[in-house]
Amino acid sequence: MKILLVTLDSKFIHANLAVRYLKKFCKDIESEEFIIEIKEFTVNQKQEYILSEIFSANADLICFSCYIWNIEYIKELVYIIKQAKKNIKILCGGPEVSFETDKFMKNEPFVDYVVIGEGELTFKEFLLEFKSDNPVLKNISGLAYRENENIVINQYREPINSLDIINYPYEENDKFEDKIIYYESSRGCPFSCSFCMSSIDKKMRTLSIDRVKTDLSMLLNTQARQIKFVDRTFNADYKRSMEIMDYIIEHNKNYMTIHFEITADIINDEFLKYINKLPVNMFQFEIGVQSLNNKTLAEINRHMNIEKLNKVIEGIANGRNVHIHLDLIAGLPYENYATFKESFDGIHKLNAEKIQLGFLKVLKGTQIYEDLNKHEIKYRRLSPYEVICTKYISVDEILILKNIEELVDKYYNEKYFEKSLNYILSNLFIESAFEFYEHFSYYWQQNDLYKMSHSRKKLYRILFEYLKHINKMAEEFVCCLRYDYIFNNQFEDLPDFLNKQAEEKYKPLRRFLSNDDKFKEMYFNETDKEIKIVNGFRIAEIGNDSVLFIYKNKDNIFNRCKTYIINDFIEEKENEQKGKVF
Repeated sequence: MKILLVTLDSKFIHANLAVRYLKKFCKDIESEEFIIEIKEFTVNQKQEYILSEIFSANADLICFSCYIWNIEYIKELVYIIKQAKKNIKILCGGPEVSFETDKFMKNEPFVDYVVIGEGELTFKEFLLEFKSDNPVLKNISGLAYRENENIVINQYREPINSLDIINYPYEENDKFEDKIIYYESSRGCPFSCSFCMSSIDKKMRTLSIDRVKTDLSMLLNTQARQIKFVDRTFNADYKRSMEIMDYIIEHNKNYMTIHFEITADIINDEFLKYINKLPVNMFQFEIGVQSLNNKTLAEINRHMNIEKLNKVIEGIANGRNVHIHLDLIAGLPYENYATFKESFDGIHKLNAEKIQLGFLKVLKGTQIYEDLNKHEIKYRRLSPYEVICTKYISVDEILILKNIEELVDKYYNEKYFEKSLNYILSNLFIESAFEFYEHFSYYWQQNDLYKMSHSRKKLYRILFEYLKHINKMAEEFVCCLRYDYIFNNQFEDLPDFLNKQAEEKYKPLRRFLSNDDKFKEMYFNETDKEIKIVNGFRIAEIGNDSVLFIYKNKDNIFNRCKTYIINDFIEEKENEQKGKVF
């Protein structure tokens, strides 16, 4: 007998956690006659390819891990599988089928079984019965199934108290080159945000600290790009958090990026000082602000000290060592277009590395789902069930925010336009960053720029043309844009609109300096000298200054490039070389 666990990730770089938990938890019941296999796909792959791979497994039971990003795809796969081979049994599990299960099974008649909620114990008990000659399913908590023409939903299963019984989900020799791998050191959340499914599990449970360290010893030896902790509030116990982070720092020899979701306004001075001493660029903190409107925060049970939030985020940012991602959600109760603008401007001032502008997703089982009528929330009927409009914000306003979200992502989040944006916000849109993105988005609409993709090089040109359009072009802005372009594009020549001659004039001197020992000694440390010096720096005129750009690490926004004003050095070298031909 063969059991096939199938997952469809949103991107190729992701590695699914759920199916690996299930396989590992059931390892002791596997045998030569009872095999459990995983097949991992993405929602971007061709349906025909996925079906071919599934059918080639010749499984007796196919189990799908269901989330908002893959449920529609899975429904269609299930339909095709059952049309082609009706004897194959289908099981679904995951958050997308754990609520209103009866309705789901009525709408999807080809699904035979559903695992509701936390899956490990229910799935294992089910498999033990499934492989028996006379399976008895009525006593398996957390299971729904069909019995003749009826849908039977068994009693609720309480969450696992001791998470240490759950096996390490990955294989010991897994490498995961260039992938994002997920890990959880806790389940549940101490908070009760009305839009979040984690609020449903009222109890927060943790793996023992020794178990976490054992798991991390293996995870940190993979070749993954990033380890993403899925704990909803990693810093709920800050002492425990520091112990885990200390272990990561000591053993992270491959210098992976580690991503945590944290709550900022519960951070105390001790933890803040600890954060400021973390290694540069190793950790990312995602902080769910959601809104700065007090009425909205009260309605969604998001009790937050905004003054402390600002102080903590500014304190973390001052350390210049940890990436901060701040989340806002449009479409929440009592949040209209004007108050959302205030929330955006409030968090924009905090200078986080990324602002993630999201839109409310109405998820079954949450309090917000129960409050649909109260707030006149309309949402899309297909996953991810995103808000269309509410009593407080119109569909037209939501669509404007969608456009703004795209520009924030293109221009703010990647940090390729820092000096240019600072100029614009300091000189042209002093009162509100939101008003700049709003006005810029109108320009994009008027010029049909949203209908096509653009290279980074083109994005510089668009920003340049925008300032010309609003009659605000100034030499100071051109200098800022030229600086950003050279700073972030090591091998791209300056385009004509940024005055190519501002760099060309230094090229003879640059060739000479690439072999000049004094130059290397002054501006390159030992690590810098290991790079190919001739391609490792550029010189350009920025305003009245000659600026040296030394390229460091393109993936490290804190250390992407170092710059020096070298007017005196240039003058000295030019005097030395007068009359010489380079």
